Amino acid sequence: MGSDRGAQQTPSAHGGEESTPQELITRYLAGSALLRDTIAGMDASQLDARPIPGKMSTREVVSHIADTERFYTGRMKQTIAGEEPLVMAGRPADRPKPPDQPERDPARDLQLLEATREEMADELRDLPPEVWERVAMRRGDDAITLRQLLLRTALHLEGHVAAIEEKRSALGL
Repeated sequence: MGSDRGAQQTPSAHGGEESTPQELITRYLAGSALLRDTIAGMDASQLDARPIPGKMSTREVVSHIADTERFYTGRMKQTIAGEEPLVMAGRPADRPKPPDQPERDPARDLQLLEATREEMADELRDLPPEVWERVAMRRGDDAITLRQLLLRTALHLEGHVAAIEEKRSALGL
């Protein structure tokens, strides 16, 4: 399975570092509708098409977003609970790739994404300011706060939406 380079954006890549927690939550929640709108009207053959060599199909991208959401949500919940995060070993490219699952239903993945984000947003809404600055992830000397992780989660989806829009264009949609 190919990758959609550019979908893995750093928080500063698209702005948002100066956003308030409530603005970040709003952006995070908007992601489900953004993804749903981006794939609207695509049939099964279009969802499975690979019009750009080396890139995932749209169905694979939607499944990847739903799967990755579990990681991000778990990490945010651990951070809110005050649990010290594990040190992340390796880079994303070193992680195993999920199996090819063409039978996955994008509508179901979207429902899961939306429900997960709504539940997480409920937990995030009333956090005290100091929780937003807790370390959520470490990579070497790099520390990512809860605030930055929420932004990274929003940017992850937004980057993949841009890649889907590129696929739609290549398909003439």
